[in-house]
Amino acid sequence: MLLPHPWMIFGLGLGLLLAVWLLRRWIRRRVYRAAVRTRRELGFHLNPITVTRKQKLKRELVEDPRLQALVREECANTGTEEAQAWMRVTDYLDEIIPNFNLLTAYRFGKKAASVLLRSFYRVRIGRSAEAQLNCIPRHASVVYVMNHRSNADYLLVAFLLANRVAISYAVGEWARIWPLERLFKSFGSFFVRRKFRDPLYHAVLERYVQRAVEAGITQGIFLEGGLSRDGALQPPKLGLLDYMARANAKELVFIPVGINYDRVVEDSTLVRELSGLPKRGLHINFRRSAFWLFGLMFRGTLGRFYRFGYAIANFGPPLNIGELTDGADIWGMEWEERKPVMDRVAHKLLQAVGDQVPITPVAMVAWCWMQMKSESVSPLALRQKALETLAWAAERNLPLYMARGNFQRIFEMGLRVLTLRGILVADADTLKSDPEKALLLNYYANSIAHHF
Repeated sequence: MLLPHPWMIFGLGLGLLLAVWLLRRWIRRRVYRAAVRTRRELGFHLNPITVTRKQKLKRELVEDPRLQALVREECANTGTEEAQAWMRVTDYLDEIIPNFNLLTAYRFGKKAASVLLRSFYRVRIGRSAEAQLNCIPRHASVVYVMNHRSNADYLLVAFLLANRVAISYAVGEWARIWPLERLFKSFGSFFVRRKFRDPLYHAVLERYVQRAVEAGITQGIFLEGGLSRDGALQPPKLGLLDYMARANAKELVFIPVGINYDRVVEDSTLVRELSGLPKRGLHINFRRSAFWLFGLMFRGTLGRFYRFGYAIANFGPPLNIGELTDGADIWGMEWEERKPVMDRVAHKLLQAVGDQVPITPVAMVAWCWMQMKSESVSPLALRQKALETLAWAAERNLPLYMARGNFQRIFEMGLRVLTLRGILVADADTLKSDPEKALLLNYYANSIAHHF
């Protein structure tokens, strides 16, 4: 058997390396051109910091004088060696700093969000203070402050704002699993550890958040910190809000955003946690989710799938940090002195967010049912109560979403969703609530209780 000549092997290897190099160059050129085309198609200019490479941001933060001072202070207080402290700092920076990818966010992410949301919901912007929002100075740092109803909130608001701004979210630890972690980071989001007490971690997080605000990166935070288990607005958290308020921004503006759904996908899990029942295992949740999705697809093939109703977001008028603090010099205050001021700021923002929470059809019917305080109600009596409440809400200019401009239509849509889910059961000429799903009625009624 003749063996190949060494020069032949060398030539084949060299040709293969050349082919790989040319293929890599061609792919990079195609990706670059796609990124340039995508950037031109955007209706706004991306912040330069948003598209800065992660390693460059990390190096700049490591060299940040304020972070270096915080690290030295922490080492002096705890007796930790600086080398060990800086190793922890770099680990925290790797965890926190996003790795924004234009193509992932606007080629894949935007289309995927559109398909997912519109497959399950009627996605709408209910109200928007356009005139006031358009008057925000271009040099201002903007923070969207939202209530937290569902894990779909991230998708909903990002999708609704996709043609206006790239928003960077603070994401909790729940998404720190593959592939969600890489996906959220490529969308420009950063991760926050809840109830993690390491002062060094909070020093790193503080400087990253403040640097992002100072650079004008548009932020999105959930003021309640976590999902509401009972449907009502929860007390505000001060951590990220305090970091942002003390950033050295030219002007800091908060935009209140109210979010509501006719059906929150994870509502059963949330009310289960509220009732004190033990959490289900990961394999059980996965199996239940798989069967649920299979059931939706099966009903879809039979033409019996109905969307979950409305997913609505309202955008309120902007609030300036100077107005919220009543001119208090929070930059020169220690935490104990600053905390009451930040409490007032947080509650003002929470009230502004609450004022924007949409009154959806399901929430309205659930609220009316709870007000009637009866185990069984005739459809006519419930309809009359709903129409009276809707008229009352419209007179007071509450954030009522008018489904096709008709009170009757709102009632019918809300009742249909509740009966399809078996939360309300039609029995002869009466409607009854399923005792096992009574918490779900409370959950949806609570979402708009603060309006009444």
